[in-house]
Amino acid sequence: MAPSDPVHAHPAPRLRVGDSVLDVIGHTPLVRLRRFGCGIEPRLFAKLESTNPSGSMKDRAAVRMIEEAETAHRLRPGSTLIVATSGNMGLAMAMVCAVKGFRLICVVDPKISPVTERSLRLYGATVVKVYQRDQTGGYHLTRLDRIASLKAEHPGAVYLDQYDSPANVAAHQEATGPEILEALEGRVRAVALCAGTGGSSMGVARFFREHSPQTDIWLVDEFGSLALPGNHGAAARHLNGMGTSMPPANYDPATFADVIDHVAYVRAAEAIRAAVDLARSEGILAGGTGGAVLHVLRDRAAAAYGPDDNLVAVLPDHGSRYSDTQFEKEWLSVRGIDVPELFTDSHSETTP
Repeated sequence: MAPSDPVHAHPAPRLRVGDSVLDVIGHTPLVRLRRFGCGIEPRLFAKLESTNPSGSMKDRAAVRMIEEAETAHRLRPGSTLIVATSGNMGLAMAMVCAVKGFRLICVVDPKISPVTERSLRLYGATVVKVYQRDQTGGYHLTRLDRIASLKAEHPGAVYLDQYDSPANVAAHQEATGPEILEALEGRVRAVALCAGTGGSSMGVARFFREHSPQTDIWLVDEFGSLALPGNHGAAARHLNGMGTSMPPANYDPATFADVIDHVAYVRAAEAIRAAVDLARSEGILAGGTGGAVLHVLRDRAAAAYGPDDNLVAVLPDHGSRYSDTQFEKEWLSVRGIDVPELFTDSHSETTP
């Protein structure tokens, strides 16, 4: 990389020392994708949120939401929190609760990775799984019904709703967005994020609309999700951590169009293929959500930008936690997802 490249304009920061793991959340790196982005004119960067302590961008929101709940609900060691999660937010909150001495109940569904479920239990969280799909074909509404009964079973328990949380949005508006803009010295032409609870996407979008209005925000969702205005209707979804069975309140309809420039929908196979390509071209393991945003930036959006433009894909987590789901042959086959590239060695050798 040339010395004049903006990503090398500053010396590497000193390593941080925290009093707890919570003190080292954030300040995740950006990596220039030269081989994955080969053939496109703009410069493509990936922000590696997997370097957060629990392995995903949810750490940022989890610590903010729990610390605000400590004040609002006068939490004490031993207090019980409840969260509905597809995995990453549960892991992040379990990490925070372990540090602060709170009990956590995670309401999950069959889409959760077995690796993630085992990790939740390792942190000390109680895992409650629902199995019945709701009327949209997802599980979110079923999870909410189970949470209502859990609150009755555990008087005094506090439900932290990541889908309707100003703290979730603020965590990314005050940290994730500024990190991206500072790292590239204000030269950010587009940012792509995956649609989920709306915390990261709306937080980053609001920051850029205020501080860099020329930056385009691309929001990427899976077909079948009902998260965003103008969706294509409910259908079965497969990418863990992406899409919802109902519109999250974090996507404020009154301001959505003011901060989001483009919405793109992907299919699971497209996202997983991009994640495989990223691993084999750049040595970066990302989940299907990261593959989704990279697919959109490289294969759809890049044509609209020029050689001096910096495009940033925010990769929410690490692909290793999906080794037995999104990247496993039988799991894909059962769901009719065809990703032959995943099972073809990129550097095959012939033994004499």
